[in-house]
Amino acid sequence: MTRRILTLLLAVSLTLAAAPALAYNGDDDLKITPEPSAITLFYAFDGNGAPKGDMPIWQEAARLTNVQMRNVANESITDVKESLNTMLASGKLPDLIQGHRDNLAPLISQGAFLPLDDLIAQYGQNIQRFLEEYPDAKRAGTGPDGQFYYISGTLGGDPSKALPSMGFFIRQDWLDKLGLAQPTTLEEYKSVLYAFRNEDPNGNGEKDEVPWFYRDTGIWPLLELWNAENGWYIKEDGKIYQGRAQEEYKAALKELAQWYADGVIDPEIFTRGSQARQFLLGNDQGGATIDWFSSTGAMNDTVREQVPDINFVAFAPPGDISGVVKTNRSRTSLHSYAWGISIDCEDPVKAIQFMDFFFTPVGQLLTYGIEGDDYTLVDGSPVPTKKALTNPAGYPNYLRSIGCYEIGRYGNIMGELAAMNKQARDGYDLYAASDWVRMPFPTLVFNEDERYELDNYIANLNALTDEYQQRCLLGAQDVDSTWNQYIANLEAMGLIEATAAYNSAYERYLGE
Repeated sequence: MTRRILTLLLAVSLTLAAAPALAYNGDDDLKITPEPSAITLFYAFDGNGAPKGDMPIWQEAARLTNVQMRNVANESITDVKESLNTMLASGKLPDLIQGHRDNLAPLISQGAFLPLDDLIAQYGQNIQRFLEEYPDAKRAGTGPDGQFYYISGTLGGDPSKALPSMGFFIRQDWLDKLGLAQPTTLEEYKSVLYAFRNEDPNGNGEKDEVPWFYRDTGIWPLLELWNAENGWYIKEDGKIYQGRAQEEYKAALKELAQWYADGVIDPEIFTRGSQARQFLLGNDQGGATIDWFSSTGAMNDTVREQVPDINFVAFAPPGDISGVVKTNRSRTSLHSYAWGISIDCEDPVKAIQFMDFFFTPVGQLLTYGIEGDDYTLVDGSPVPTKKALTNPAGYPNYLRSIGCYEIGRYGNIMGELAAMNKQARDGYDLYAASDWVRMPFPTLVFNEDERYELDNYIANLNALTDEYQQRCLLGAQDVDSTWNQYIANLEAMGLIEATAAYNSAYERYLGE
């Protein structure tokens, strides 16, 4: 740790010891400073914009706390990483820094964040309660040194249960036309997809159907049907492995290469890109995919004029090769964003109390906007107003327009759910009510040595695994005859070292 950081931490300790009792108590008195004051926040502007201090939510927060937020991010830079790096290079950090946890984690070892443990213990009673309720938030913000640095926000729901993110979708109208039931096993799923390819469900007399497609490159969403993984995952023995180096992946890739050769998988799976769903459904060619509920269900409305009878619905995941019904496409109750106090913050007590305010009952309600204008309380629960729900830009964008953005606080996915059409909501509810949805891979914080190993090896490992998947799927090489050499190449490129780094960070995450 540098002398500068030690000096600043000493100053913070003295500040905490000498800080006078303020009016703010996190309960019935929310005034943080006796007179209006300001606090600076970095929150990058991307395609969805970012909060500004003059938005209604932040104006109300200022009215209640006497602390006005000022976002220092450059509005002209819409690439989040570039914006963050520009701010870091400026030489002066704002009081608070918000961002995706993957981007914030390296800043811990760089000394950009203050540890929050003592601040929370003395001035953050609502944050403390939140961290007890959501232990994953505590783990996600804990650095390699065991201290806590930033606070993640939530999506709501049960802290111990994953939330659905993506589901299996299929053309119910095609199933009906062919007299087929929704598939419940891997073999039934395969049979349905082959029927889509061979039995002309779109009725145009041409063999132009694309039974399975995806709007990203590759076939990774299908891998779980063979108990295979596309990346780093936790095996039954409690250790982390690279999924693309396991025998289950080999079996999946071998079978899926045959599906591709038979025309069941989109022949342009590596090149069609993000518009695959729109193009193939709009041309009455796409049969099935695995994708996000909201945007995929919305395709029924988007392409209705072109395909009047389309009925693209979510259904239960087919049982995998072992007969287990599950899906790995999920989200934790945490969202991916967090915020912390920078090492340059001159008043950490004010900063932590400002953050704590958003965990108070009053602060939590700001997630929904301003009472009476954006929501009303019905039996103690917030219900969006007609004005909010019928906004032409949609409810999620309406919330952003008034300042409801992702920071570390209690949150919810009401905006996402409210924007769903019937097919999307039915699918989401189907998965949410089930026990199919597996917890996703945890967010790990790496120390300097682990990050050094990963920085040296991950890019090359990813490139090799991507190339191997593509070549095998396209039939350019045989899986069986090349597998052993593929594994040897991965090990030569650092697979063993990268795996060790992941497991070291995971052991620390578990507190071992």
